[in-house]
Amino acid sequence: MAKKNKAVKTPKLKFTVTHALVTLYTILMFTLFPLFLTNYYQSARRDKFWLYVVLTGVVGVAVAVILLANHLGKNTADKFSTYKDPFKLNITDIGILAFLGVTIISAIVATIAAPNPGEAFSKLLLGSYGRNMGLLMILTMAICYFCVSRFFYYSKYVIYFMFIGMTIMSFVAIVNFYHIDILGIFAKYQTNENVQINFTSTIGNKNYLSAMITVALPFSVGLAVATKDKILRIIAYVSTGLQFMGLLVATSDGGFLGCFAAFAVMLVILSRDMEKLSRFFFCLFIMMASAKLLWLFDLMMKGNNKGYTSFSEIFVYNNLVFVFIPLFFGLAVVCSKMQNKGIEKFAFIGSSALVITGIIAVVAMFIYYSAINTDTRLSGFSRFFRFDERWGTHRGFFWIKSFELMGDFNFFEVLFGSGPDTFYNVFRVYFDELLKRFGDSSTNAAHNVYINYLVTVGVFGLISYLLFIGSAIFNAVKNSKVNPLALMCVGVIIAYATQDIVNIANPVNTPWLIMFIALSESVRLRANSTERLLEEKF
Repeated sequence: MAKKNKAVKTPKLKFTVTHALVTLYTILMFTLFPLFLTNYYQSARRDKFWLYVVLTGVVGVAVAVILLANHLGKNTADKFSTYKDPFKLNITDIGILAFLGVTIISAIVATIAAPNPGEAFSKLLLGSYGRNMGLLMILTMAICYFCVSRFFYYSKYVIYFMFIGMTIMSFVAIVNFYHIDILGIFAKYQTNENVQINFTSTIGNKNYLSAMITVALPFSVGLAVATKDKILRIIAYVSTGLQFMGLLVATSDGGFLGCFAAFAVMLVILSRDMEKLSRFFFCLFIMMASAKLLWLFDLMMKGNNKGYTSFSEIFVYNNLVFVFIPLFFGLAVVCSKMQNKGIEKFAFIGSSALVITGIIAVVAMFIYYSAINTDTRLSGFSRFFRFDERWGTHRGFFWIKSFELMGDFNFFEVLFGSGPDTFYNVFRVYFDELLKRFGDSSTNAAHNVYINYLVTVGVFGLISYLLFIGSAIFNAVKNSKVNPLALMCVGVIIAYATQDIVNIANPVNTPWLIMFIALSESVRLRANSTERLLEEKF
């Protein structure tokens, strides 16, 4: 009788120079990057743009040189520093490569068509027409993605570093909201009311801060749920409360939209594991409690703040939150005591039904107030259910006019757009109307990432970007069942992709999205996969 072949154990991954470079790069992207400023808020976006480009460029070149040297030297034992061939592509890889390729074609054609090709190419490269999201930024995103997805080496100490930047960023935002100038930045803008109200922390624009926290908050919740390390979990719980307070003071509704979407998906995913579901509800309890902690701080400061939006006011001032505090705590306790297959199946069905019902209700109200009952006056939170040109601080105007604008595009422009980050150029025909109706003299973005890409890099560009994001979400959800790292990233990617519906792609926020997609995809390559995470008792 033939002997059965024994399963070959996956070799332990050797820590190499390539891993060291990418690990250092990851640490810097989560610590130095969000805190980096050279001249207060004067060039905050450009500061982070150039930091991202330089850091990524240096690491990208170094990794390429090491790979080439190993290949030429036939160093097969340390050829790629990963369990699988890093050059083998999957759908997510193809998506970002296609997006880069379309952007290159769009930039070349826009350059040729320009009256001054040299000047035009420089602006298309740097994104000088818009928010520095030109060809160079897209190339940098691709390099960042491939370096981290192929050569990230998991260590829980890297997770500690991730929370350093997030914690400082959110804490400064909270005290800034109450006019406490802890970094001495606002002293430079005493006569500029716009900066005093709309800029904050080390990020700059409050909408940018909201987008950053849309990444940080789901990451904190994901870590709290996934980790078995008590110290990491405590850090994650503290960070969850702090990040939620940061989201409240950022006063940008897009962040709430993204986080709500992430938590809805996470609820369904985690409902099959009662222990993890218990931790998830405990995170919700912490968020509600932190909102009331902010309320107490507000009382101490006698309401001397920059002003909450309708969403933030609900959590900070509404007494209904006092009901949710014991409710989520109770659910956390109950779930921790009920762990069997029957309960988990019921929880999965119930949570799925709850999420689907919520989505149907929101869509139904949106349709009703936008298409059927257009006369009833809406105010406060309810105004979000009526879409017209005034919707979302006249985002509706940008979106509707963008599609009208594309109706005048030629066939090639429909496919490849007007050129990377050139929304300002093509939307100028509506500037007079924009000024007359809403008081804005110009705009350089559609305030919807997907529509913005549709206009600037065309149908092909949008399809390739959606392929990249969609595949990343699918892989993260799929791998979240077995891999803690993927579970930590799934909420982040969903949250950011959702808030992009009402936000702007920019070099302050988008790099973190790329980082987390790459971290999630590293699971697929098993560069530091389930085996290592479980070995370290993650």
